[in-house]
Amino acid sequence: MPRGLVAEMSANDANGLHARRPVKYELNRRRLVGRAAQRREKMIAFGYYGGKFSHLDFILPLLPTAYQHYCEPFGGSAAVLINRKPANVETYNDVDSEVANFFECLREEGQDLIRLISLTPFSREELVRAHKQERGLTPMERARRFFVRARQTRTGLAQTSSEGRWAHCVLTSRAGMAGAVSRWLGSVEGLAEIVQRLQRVQIENVPAIEVIRRYDSPHTLFYCDPPYPHEARGDVKAYGFEMSDAEHERLAEVLHQAEGAVAVSGYRCALMNRLYGDWVRVDSPVHLCNSSKTSRIESLWMNYKQSLRKLGSDPENSPRLLEKKARTKRSRRNAQT
Repeated sequence: MPRGLVAEMSANDANGLHARRPVKYELNRRRLVGRAAQRREKMIAFGYYGGKFSHLDFILPLLPTAYQHYCEPFGGSAAVLINRKPANVETYNDVDSEVANFFECLREEGQDLIRLISLTPFSREELVRAHKQERGLTPMERARRFFVRARQTRTGLAQTSSEGRWAHCVLTSRAGMAGAVSRWLGSVEGLAEIVQRLQRVQIENVPAIEVIRRYDSPHTLFYCDPPYPHEARGDVKAYGFEMSDAEHERLAEVLHQAEGAVAVSGYRCALMNRLYGDWVRVDSPVHLCNSSKTSRIESLWMNYKQSLRKLGSDPENSPRLLEKKARTKRSRRNAQT
């Protein structure tokens, strides 16, 4: 144990545990990680299968910033939301209660959660314990264990973590310590910035369609990143909550009825082309899919006009114009009934 930590603990033992909390947390930030958070241009809480951290440069310019409400029905790691310019109203949703609970605890009790995580050893036994299904765990302990599963696993992805995939190192070092330990400490350091970003975000834990219907308006922008169709990827069980083709069809039906602006991420495939063929599609540069080693084209389908100009100031995508279009759509729908 570092001499400084022993001294701080001894000096504060008489003051009780509560008095020691901020001391330990600040010491961990200063001695073990330094100022890594200040060097980050992009934020990420944890790796997630299907997450969009590596596609931010492609996706963010295509999401207009003029809307009053920004909503992610399939939030996942929230990589897009926390790196996007804040909207006046923001909603994060994920049907997975574990990931939703993590972000809720991080937002509401960020300092305490970061303290607990910073005191968690990088340990194989800790990863095994984090995978145990135990009743009666507090939300904070569930959040801490989720982060351990996500960040101490060899895959670096929360959904594919398992007891036998602890991310240990033999010879690889970084910053004077095992590379895996350095990455773990860096991930803890990055949470402080994310806490600040989450303060303005509403967090939901319900099915995506329920959130879409609840928050739909001409002033809402939905960014949807649903589990990709099985035909478009190699892994068929990597997502914690998969979607069948029928569920994709139901989602597309709801999104086509939305009054707000909608952007949907996915790989180009027969199903996505059929469901969103009438929308604007923008393709990212071709890259290899990690799971199948085959070429995959990451695309974004939008029900608004994509412009080479800054979309946030494009009058053709303004909420006022979309509200007018929504009234026209409702009038036509009522006329048909």
